[in-house]
Amino acid sequence: MELEYSPNYCLQLEAAYGQGMMSEGGIEGIEHMFEGISLEGKTALDIGCGLGGVAIYLSTTFQMKVIGLEVNPWMVEECQKRLVDKPRDQLDFMLISPEATQWNVSSTSCDLVYSKGVLTHVESKDSVFLEVHRCLKPGGLLVLTDWLSSDEKQWGKNMARLIELENLTIFPENIAGYLNSFKRCGLHVLSTRDDTSTYLKFNREIIARLENPSQRETHLKWFSPQELAAAIEGYQAIVQALETGELKVIHFVAQK
Repeated sequence: MELEYSPNYCLQLEAAYGQGMMSEGGIEGIEHMFEGISLEGKTALDIGCGLGGVAIYLSTTFQMKVIGLEVNPWMVEECQKRLVDKPRDQLDFMLISPEATQWNVSSTSCDLVYSKGVLTHVESKDSVFLEVHRCLKPGGLLVLTDWLSSDEKQWGKNMARLIELENLTIFPENIAGYLNSFKRCGLHVLSTRDDTSTYLKFNREIIARLENPSQRETHLKWFSPQELAAAIEGYQAIVQALETGELKVIHFVAQK
């Protein structure tokens, strides 16, 4: 995953998703993810914080303390650079190894652990959820939104095309696989929500924005013409995968 998320690629993601964002929906996507979740003043752990957009938004909006975990060294450095005029005692970004079996986070120190569109890159989820369980306070919540496959646990032609275009490693997992992993790791599922239609809307909006002629010059600051065309094709593949059920976006809330 580290080699796949180059600085140039992440700037292209920001152009599609919004400043600091590395998954669909921008602020609307964050608010949808945490709908009905008490956030004010909480201590949270962000798994796969990327460029820090979600962590910074939550910290500044809800006076939260957020620790961001990331496997890409340059992203951690970039997050630190973006903390100008931000409450540094409320935000911390930490580099972890993809092979780490334990994070440098105190046990039972977090009210909330969350991850948005990251764990699809992780083949075996149990090691992550065991650490989530360790870090959560009793009664603490895991809030997770991720890309899942159909029940067959395999990608079809649209996702295969996206993987080819974006040079990504993403693993097909179905809802049952996630639920079984939560159970094995001591996490009790409170809710499961299908967000596929919401993310279909988000991706259609991204395509419209990237295809907008009035914004082309702005996009060409981050994309070559060939990269822009490939990006649009990639989001079209996502839309087709969501429309056909090849790809699902599922939201889970689980409790320690």
